[in-house]
Order: sequence, then C-alpha cells, then structure tokens
Amino acid sequence: MTPLLALSAAFGFGVAGVFLKRGLQYVNPLPAAVLSVTFTTVVVWALTLSTTSLDGLLTPRILPFVVAGVIAPGLARLALFTGIDRVGVARTYAVGSTAPLVSVVLAIVFLGERPSWLLMIGAAAIVVGGSLLSKRPPGDRSWRRRDLVFAGLAAVGFAVRDNVTRYGFRDFADPVLAAAVSTATSVAIMWTYAIIAARRELRVEWLGLKLLMCAGVAEGFAYVMMWRALASGTVAVVSPLTNSHSIFAVALAALFLRDLERVTWRIGVATVLIVAGVMVVLRFGTG
Repeated sequence: MTPLLALSAAFGFGVAGVFLKRGLQYVNPLPAAVLSVTFTTVVVWALTLSTTSLDGLLTPRILPFVVAGVIAPGLARLALFTGIDRVGVARTYAVGSTAPLVSVVLAIVFLGERPSWLLMIGAAAIVVGGSLLSKRPPGDRSWRRRDLVFAGLAAVGFAVRDNVTRYGFRDFADPVLAAAVSTATSVAIMWTYAIIAARRELRVEWLGLKLLMCAGVAEGFAYVMMWRALASGTVAVVSPLTNSHSIFAVALAALFLRDLERVTWRIGVATVLIVAGVMVVLRFGTG
C-alpha cells in the first residue's frame, strides 16, 4: 500500500506541474506560490474536517509538522515555482528528482534508517535521470543553467520536509491531520510575506487563477497521499517514489505543453532511468 500511495502522490504533483506552467503565463511566481498553497490547504482541510478528529491539534507532538510546513510546501514551493517559470516543468521537476538522494542520506544520518544497497541503486538511477534532464542542448538560450539553483533549493527543502515528517510520525498517527497542519502553516507564512513584502506583485489574471486552482486541487490530493505514505513507510522508500513525479510531469508536458516546452531524446533516456529506479524501489524497498 505504501508504494501505491507514494506513486499516487507523484502523479498528483506531475499533474499540478502542468497546470502551474500554464498558470505562470498569467501570474508571477510569488502569487502563484501563495495561491497554489492556499487552494492546496483548502482541499486538505476539507478532507480533514470530514474524515478525522482535531484532538491532535492540542498536543506538542504536532510541532514537527508545523516545522515541515515552514520548509515545504512553504519556502520550497516558492523556489519550485521560480524554477518552473525560468527553466520549465520538465527540468525543474527533473532536478527536483535529486531529492530522494538527499532524503535517504538525511534519513541514514538522523533517523537511523538502513536502506539496502539495491534501494540506494534505485534512488541513484532516479537522480541520474534527473541530472540528464537538466543538460542544455548546444545553442539553446531559452533558459540559464544558473536558474537551476531554484530547483535545487526546492529539492533540498522537500528532502528535509520528508525527514522531519517521518520523525514526527514516530509519535503521531494521523497523517491527514499532519498534512492539514503543515499546509496551514505554509499558507500563513506565505500570505504574511506576500502582504508585507511584495504587495504589488499579487496581481492575478482570472485565467491564471483558475489554472492555479486546478494545480492546488492536484497538489492537495498529492500531499494527502504523500503524508499517508510517510506514516506507513520509511523515507528511503517513500521519497524516491514520490519524487518520481518527473516521469508524469515529462509525459504530461509532452502532451499538453508542446507550445511551451520541447521533449528531447535526453528526456526519453532520463525517463527510462527514472522508471528503472522506481521499479527497483518497488521491488526491494518494501521488505
């Protein structure tokens, strides 16, 4: 069940990436990040209020999920959206696929997890595929390599989030409420920053708002699936599978973003590597 939940989350993130790329034609990255987090939070809280008790809010054991919300989808989401705006969905999500390696290393150091070598090989294949996707063909000046740093910052943020979340689940058993607390923390921080520091950037066109709403619904679904996976499985299993969202993002970009992004042979080879890595994690990471 854990791998299926993680892959469902990956699919949700991939769908959201396509909507975000379209939305960023009409909205700057900051309001896009703020509004997307807001819609995600609404979806998660609607599910929370209809399915679970709020008693866990009154315990200090909820604090790790508050911290996770500050990191991601909070600050890491803004870095992710900036990356999508500057280098595209495929490359941003591909560089973001390095998050599993960071997550596994952090889990080994701080959580005492001991993944098998085969699991590490699977995570490495996902990382190599992501790195191949980030290469720029000769003569392509539509994006700058230095802008990949935003995708890298997002990857680190999501990796730290995975580990903080998994640590919290050692003493807390409600993944839906945990997701609700994290997203609420994120939306509070991002709206506060936007209102105080960047009020003039918050103009949004109606079409952009609708696209961001669709992205928020997709991400709300993805976050709930991801937190449920982290509640039942290790970081070493969940993080590589969740971050395989580049498979879905690339495929959907090829279908729906042809006017905005090119899908090259590198993307095809990288996708094969990522799929292979996912299969290794599925086969050897659930024992």
